[in-house]
Amino acid sequence: MLEDNGVFTGLPVELGAMKLEEVALPEVTLIAPFKGQMMLVADALKQNIGLILPPAGQYRASARAGAYWRSPGQWLVFGALDTGALKGMAAAVDMSDAFGRLRLTGGREALARLVEVDLEAMPPGQVAHTALVDIGISVIATGDGFELMLPRSYAASAVRRIETAMRGVVARRLVE
Repeated sequence: MLEDNGVFTGLPVELGAMKLEEVALPEVTLIAPFKGQMMLVADALKQNIGLILPPAGQYRASARAGAYWRSPGQWLVFGALDTGALKGMAAAVDMSDAFGRLRLTGGREALARLVEVDLEAMPPGQVAHTALVDIGISVIATGDGFELMLPRSYAASAVRRIETAMRGVVARRLVE
């Protein structure tokens, strides 16, 4: 894992009540249970990090880690994980340097310009896999906004697009 996870440049961006900022990303592990091993993986994770893998569309967290379904048979786990406890039960791949995470508060209208997801219908803890224009992202609804997980190679493009949408919202409010 990188010592300085400064993936995004030009942050934070604050416009009106909207704020876009980087969120420190703990260790990220991709977990893919082997065929017939899901229940054993669930038991091992419950002991290891205090949670089991959530169903599609949900984010779950414990005091030690968080997780969400990424794709069929694959979950992302955030936090320190003893992958040795999963030996023979699941593939566990360190993905810590693959992603960046942003937090957008007060910017639902700006984000709605960029994704094809009904953001108003997302309760806290719900996850949607979509595209930020053409960048594959995961949107996690929080109590006060959204967290966005995206490939770190698209960090600069994502920030520019979100900031442009934020500016558009502010400009529209000025002429209304």
